[in-house]
Amino acid sequence: MAVLLILLLAVLAGLPDGPGKERDPSQLSRYDLKKKKPLTFTLPSGLREASGLAISRDGRLFSHDDEQGVVYEISPADGRLLKRFSLGRLTIDGDFEGIAIKQDTMFLVSSDGMIYRFREAGDGEHVRYTTYRTPLSEENDVEGLEYDEETDCLLLACKGAAGLTRKERKEWEDFRAVYEFSLKSGTLNPLPRFLVSLREEGGKGKKVTFHPSGIAKHPESGTFFIVAADGGLVIELDREGKLIGSQEYRKKVNPQPEGIAIGPDRTLYLCNDGQGGKGTLTLFSPSPDCTPE
Repeated sequence: MAVLLILLLAVLAGLPDGPGKERDPSQLSRYDLKKKKPLTFTLPSGLREASGLAISRDGRLFSHDDEQGVVYEISPADGRLLKRFSLGRLTIDGDFEGIAIKQDTMFLVSSDGMIYRFREAGDGEHVRYTTYRTPLSEENDVEGLEYDEETDCLLLACKGAAGLTRKERKEWEDFRAVYEFSLKSGTLNPLPRFLVSLREEGGKGKKVTFHPSGIAKHPESGTFFIVAADGGLVIELDREGKLIGSQEYRKKVNPQPEGIAIGPDRTLYLCNDGQGGKGTLTLFSPSPDCTPE
């Protein structure tokens, strides 16, 4: 009887909320994105149009300009500029929309699906780069970029039409797509990794506004957070693309979030295009049950 009781207690101890309740699979639910006064910093002047956000394994935070190939390292503690470097001997121009990091290699992506690969450089330096042309176009309107180490792929979140052909775009007109670019083969999978429905109630309800502007992988769960500047939402997808969480954020606090990143300590960062003013960086700490062991 005593052994049976000990075993029962051991089983119950493994349940987060007692018997009969399953663990919430959503990491997003551990953040309060509607907090009235989260920690917010003003970004350096060159990031008035901050358009992407990425964080390295050692917790260093990087962003980039919307119109030029300039990468900024900013302090996650206070948002101040630590260094900046440029792509090309003469800094290249483009509509840059996302940044990602794989160890010591960095990537930028433009809205038409062009991927730029380069190494991190020192303050004020100019770095060489190589490019990958994908089948994506301005009609797809790439807005977010993230590296997935489990597949050694870059994930490209599209704000515009889903699909590479006219037939696909018509078939998937009620979806937004995330594509997968293999760094091993240097090619884009023509089929989306994820398709996000714009219809409530499993596709049968009213159409909702959701235009992705950034994507980030959660370092603990391996799930993906997608922020939409146009739509006022952050959603969470599991690795199979199932929607497991969604949350609105305060537009007064984050008026135009164009980039999202999650640090090794699980801090969630959003960077905002200043829309003619100053860009901002907003920090959200997870609830205590999400802190590292």
